[in-house]
Amino acid sequence: MIILIIVMKKLDLVEQRKTPYLDAYKEYLKLKTVAFDVPGHHQGKIRTDFNKVFGPNIYKSDVNAPRGMDNLLHPRGVIKEAQDLFAKACNADYVKFLVNGSTSGILIMIMSVLKAKDKILMPRNVHKSAINGLVLSGAIPVFVMPEIDQQTEIVNQISYKEWKKAIDANPDAKAIFIINPTYFGATCNLKKIVEYAHSKNMVVMVDEAHGSHFYFSSRCPVSAMDAGADISTLSIHKTGGSLTQSSVLLVKGDRISRYDIAKTFNLLTTTSPSSLLIASLDSTRKFLVFNGSKHINNAIKLAKYAHDRINEVPGFIAHDKEYFLKQGSYSYDETKLVVEIDRLTISGFDVYKILKDKYKIQIELAETYVFLLLFTVGSKLSDVDYLVKCLKKISQKYFKEDLVYSEDHHYMKNFPELVLRPREAYHADLKVVKLPQALNKISKEMIMIYPPGIPLIIPGERFTSEVINELKYYKKIKANILSDYEGGNLVSTVKEIRLKKKKE
Repeated sequence: MIILIIVMKKLDLVEQRKTPYLDAYKEYLKLKTVAFDVPGHHQGKIRTDFNKVFGPNIYKSDVNAPRGMDNLLHPRGVIKEAQDLFAKACNADYVKFLVNGSTSGILIMIMSVLKAKDKILMPRNVHKSAINGLVLSGAIPVFVMPEIDQQTEIVNQISYKEWKKAIDANPDAKAIFIINPTYFGATCNLKKIVEYAHSKNMVVMVDEAHGSHFYFSSRCPVSAMDAGADISTLSIHKTGGSLTQSSVLLVKGDRISRYDIAKTFNLLTTTSPSSLLIASLDSTRKFLVFNGSKHINNAIKLAKYAHDRINEVPGFIAHDKEYFLKQGSYSYDETKLVVEIDRLTISGFDVYKILKDKYKIQIELAETYVFLLLFTVGSKLSDVDYLVKCLKKISQKYFKEDLVYSEDHHYMKNFPELVLRPREAYHADLKVVKLPQALNKISKEMIMIYPPGIPLIIPGERFTSEVINELKYYKKIKANILSDYEGGNLVSTVKEIRLKKKKE
């Protein structure tokens, strides 16, 4: 926490009041330029049903890197200036603006560091984008199992001890990939893990998609840049307040070549980036520097208020930081609130649906026995009070004092064995089978429940009875299952080749 305070004091606040890209944007729009370029609507000179909903201003503001507004793929002007300001605000050496969310940031991190058959250590509960990075790079993952909370059935963090054990067992690994925080808010001893990985000459990349606010309040856990990580990806849109899809890639130190990052960025980034998203990042950085601490601290206050109020409602148990520390997490993001289902005749998935369909409340996600609430810079007290009121109504209808839950848990105790590199399985010939016939076959696809987008099986892993049973359960309760093919399950016909650890 002290480190963050010192960094914030070093900021040139006069400089941070600038919004170079947003200012150039405003000046361009004032010109009322006659358009003979893309996009084809020519700043709203057509009329569609879109106009009826959003009015003309979005069309007028939708321009494509015109003269004077710089180029995202090779920034030299106002985009570079805006990125430099963002880097200083986050204690990074430099920043890349992302207009395809943290998905592109994670792909860039992995592909900038790893080549085919390079080894990377990563948690098994990584987001699907990290698995896609393995497919694209051809790298070999060595999965490290996180702790699983058997009461709530959610995945927590990996301890320093387990990370150290994995690093020592795989001295030839080029990098480690850390999720901090997890979707549910658990954080690890990031600084200590980074230091040990660096002592073994491993690059440290951090999926910080759900922790962009860590950089702007001393009440949050340590950020990746302050912990000394080499590269991280932040979804500014998730918890910082920018527009959806706007994220940033933060880089520190010289363990990763700037050239490798630039060439991968240019490979994956659209040549037609949205000016709206770039301007959103520029303006949100200024907002967070000057107002972030106040609004984030208010979010933490509201989460605590919601925790106390929800725990007064029969059928719901809200968990705070203390609970997660007891579960083995090093620290916890207190802007998140995990609510456990207690003696309700419905599941967390059902609560999710009822809140949206009946009460017009959209929560972040649900699992069988929990649901997740996010408190951000935009959270309001009146919204919390309304939520509690609606939970009371749900409690009155579905709470049963003497209800005993089944022992049939729905979390995976063991993830499937990886027998092919994800890239090999992705390119292998395929066969379509029904779920029961997939047993012991190698998956060609990634299958997950979304949100949160953590795969149950990835390309190159073997279907087990546990995976099949999990999928049957999620189909039964009509969870949102994402896969590559709706007509069956894709399996590889390639002759099985087991991955073998290189001999030292």
